Amino acid sequence: MANGTFSVPCPAGQWTKVADGANYSSALLQVTSIGGVLAAIADSEPAEGASDCVLLSQTFVPFPLAAGDQVWCQPVGASEATVRGIGTSV
Repeated sequence: MANGTFSVPCPAGQWTKVADGANYSSALLQVTSIGGVLAAIADSEPAEGASDCVLLSQTFVPFPLAAGDQVWCQPVGASEATVRGIGTSV
């Protein structure tokens, strides 16, 4: 996969995979909607109530990724969110 930009809708109340280390060696992520979004690097979907995560903002946040890593995002609160990214290919 080549370098690229992407946008991923994240429904409220669930984790959504937004980037995969199989495709990208790193990803810059930002929230493009109003409200907070939690982000976690894991090899599978985080459990409900997971606390090992960071809060994304409208400033790009870098995520270096290993081959088995996946970045998962979940909106904070009851509104859906959108996460935009720039991925660097493997």
